[in-house]
Amino acid sequence: MIKKEQKKPISINQSSKKDLFDLLYNLHYSLLLHIVQQYVPTNEDAEEVMQDVFMKVWDKMDQIDINKNVTGYLFRITRNTCLDFLRSKRHALALETNSLQQKNLLNFHALTNNTASTIIENELIILINESVQLLPEKCRLVFIKSRFEGLKHKQISSELNISTKTVENHISKAIKHLKLSLRDYLSFL
Repeated sequence: MIKKEQKKPISINQSSKKDLFDLLYNLHYSLLLHIVQQYVPTNEDAEEVMQDVFMKVWDKMDQIDINKNVTGYLFRITRNTCLDFLRSKRHALALETNSLQQKNLLNFHALTNNTASTIIENELIILINESVQLLPEKCRLVFIKSRFEGLKHKQISSELNISTKTVENHISKAIKHLKLSLRDYLSFL
């Protein structure tokens, strides 16, 4: 019987760890913040949760496999961090009855429902992928190489024989397109 060789995580140095972290932060922060704001009572709490999310991401940077579903991984960390936050506030929620606290309690129960969270997560991933597919071919190719494959602008420009400024323009256009196409979905969260 032939044993399947297991992939070892790629060891990354501090510089590339920071670059990958910056890429994940820049690509996902605003979307994750919007999701967190739907579950926690104030913007200050949302910012606190997001700080915790990205602290956890930084701590686990050596374990992140960029060839896997990084977006889903970030959603799970965000969801779990929201749950931790809401658990810490649970006793206060039981004592106070104003509508904001009741909303938080309902959000806590919604987040603890793994099936519902998984459905929402999968739906969002599908919408992101569909939105990326609607981009013009060259723009889509540049965006995928940058955001999903983790290539630097110079690498993309040399691989596709285009200037780094063109790479930046394509990425900017793609991000605007994603924000616009996901706007309706995010307003329901």
